[in-house]
Amino acid sequence: MAKLSSSTISGRNRICRAALEAFAQYGYDGAGVSLIAERAGVSQPSVHYHFKSKRMLWEAAMLLLAEMIAQDRRAQSTLAEFLSPLDKLRASCALLIENAATRPVLGQIILSEGQTGGERLDWLLRHVLSDVYYEFLELVDTCVRDQLIKPYKPTQILMLLTGAAVTQFNVAPLVSSVFGEDPKTPENVDAFKTMYLDVMFSGLLIAENAHA
Repeated sequence: MAKLSSSTISGRNRICRAALEAFAQYGYDGAGVSLIAERAGVSQPSVHYHFKSKRMLWEAAMLLLAEMIAQDRRAQSTLAEFLSPLDKLRASCALLIENAATRPVLGQIILSEGQTGGERLDWLLRHVLSDVYYEFLELVDTCVRDQLIKPYKPTQILMLLTGAAVTQFNVAPLVSSVFGEDPKTPENVDAFKTMYLDVMFSGLLIAENAHA
């Protein structure tokens, strides 16, 4: 098998990164190949050289997203190795907020494909998201089972925690237009994280664990 040159790999990576951002911002149908080529700084034929179809480009972009998620999970695993389940859940939520602020593409992709449904969403769950959701759900399940948080339905707790963590970053332009401030500045991210952890866990914690 012929070895790819560094310039070929670099060009392919640029296209994948541009495609990921375009699919996150405009959805699958709205992100045209010409737009992706322009954002990547390459010609449209160059995109077709690397990816024979838009679907192949989409899958490559989603696999790039999977690599980003894997990096985050490895970092989180190292940091949370010695934490209790409750502290690990708090840390996971805090990290989710930080990642949504600095790299909102994950939430935007989930929002776009989650609304559309169908075969692309099935592919995304199989290849990118299922481990993330089930790992998070297992952590919520543990906290419910150990009576650390109230016994609400774990899947609903999961969707509440993740949805509240990422929504304002997914629609940052809307927040900026309505309120005249960027939710992604370090100061606003820290303030939101503090409020989120206080409000969410004050409501979820069983009374005797409130100061745990």
